[in-house]
Amino acid sequence: MFFNTISLFYMQIRSIKDYSPFALFLPLLVLYTAYVCYFHTDQMEGDEMRYIQFAKNLLQGFYSPAYPHIDLINGPGYPIVLMPFAALSTPLIFITLFNAVLYYVSVVFLFKAIQLVTLSFKAACIAALCWGLNILAYQEMPCILTECLTAFLISAFSYQLIRIYSTPGFTYKTLLPAGFTFGFLILTKVIFAYVLVILLVCTGICYVLRKHSDLMLKIVCIFSFALLTITPYIIYTYSLTGKFFYLSSEGGKVLYWMTSLDAHEYGDWNNNTFTANCSETFCNADLIAVNHAADIQQINACKDVLEADALFKHMAIEHIKTNPVKYIKNWFANIGRLLFGFPASYYFQSPATLVRIYINSVLLLALVYSCIAVLWNLKKIPVEIKILAGFSMCYLVLSSLFSAYPRQFNVLVPALLIWITYILKNTVKIDLKISAGN
Repeated sequence: MFFNTISLFYMQIRSIKDYSPFALFLPLLVLYTAYVCYFHTDQMEGDEMRYIQFAKNLLQGFYSPAYPHIDLINGPGYPIVLMPFAALSTPLIFITLFNAVLYYVSVVFLFKAIQLVTLSFKAACIAALCWGLNILAYQEMPCILTECLTAFLISAFSYQLIRIYSTPGFTYKTLLPAGFTFGFLILTKVIFAYVLVILLVCTGICYVLRKHSDLMLKIVCIFSFALLTITPYIIYTYSLTGKFFYLSSEGGKVLYWMTSLDAHEYGDWNNNTFTANCSETFCNADLIAVNHAADIQQINACKDVLEADALFKHMAIEHIKTNPVKYIKNWFANIGRLLFGFPASYYFQSPATLVRIYINSVLLLALVYSCIAVLWNLKKIPVEIKILAGFSMCYLVLSSLFSAYPRQFNVLVPALLIWITYILKNTVKIDLKISAGN
């Protein structure tokens, strides 16, 4: 009886390959749903209220209020997704439950992408579970924030890219969905617009030089479709601001805080009241105000957000000119914040930071190894893996130049896991057995 039970269990494990990935990872959706239900609150805080308001604006036929009350802090991607919820006035928990669905589908796309590129069910399962059980990315799931949508879009775009190159018979018409997904990602996180520009220029040059011309043409088409997707928003922001490719009014502020000159500050972002890191038990606003109150007073005197953004940028550039070494130090600290959530200016660290160190240190080690392996084997690496690696590194480098936080790194993990898994699968052989000595 015992051996019959073991045999039956073994047969079930072997037949797991026959399951649809949507069924295979369904327990994760149950986990995410429970997590959202437990941690969700109906009290909106910070950015949550802004996203809902933008969704309501779209329902009324506009996005940003007209001059002088222009508001372009973020792109319209997430508010577009929120429009049905705002139109139906659904309870807020339905939005966060939708976040759980997006995260679950991102796991499925990650699994399918890795299975295509490595031809390994085992590698795909392990990598998908690494993302699906990555508790660092759960923090924003019960909130009305962009992270779950961004992670879903990155995972979906990565899968579409891998599928185009891994599946015979794909025509150029199949490039349109990948381009649209990338475009919508830009509308959700506008920093990816600059990733697009860099990649489009690089792949365009490769195509002109006829290096893998047919393969490069597909990539150029994808990026061109992405550019077409965001063109209406570029035209819209130009009509409001008179500035070309002006996608967000927040760039000056994040650069300003990144260039802080005080020796005891590390370039982390704050708001105009210096209360970004304040809680019920601790507030460092007075300490930060000592160095920035005069600057913020000038900013608050600006007649509109465009003037404030320009002044922030001017101050930031002057800071860099005054002490470029301090900016480099802040940049180094910013990499720590991006990966591990520290250091932060005048702020007590939490033991939860150790969890980030344990998890992301392993990912960082794999990332460094994979970057070296890609460069060492550049001619042998498939084009889609090169593009994903370039996509990832462009985003990380650009993010490191401005005040960053761990959630900006977490959303990129699906793309990282795809090409890291490919590299590890093809270069690393592990044998835990110790051979007996002679």
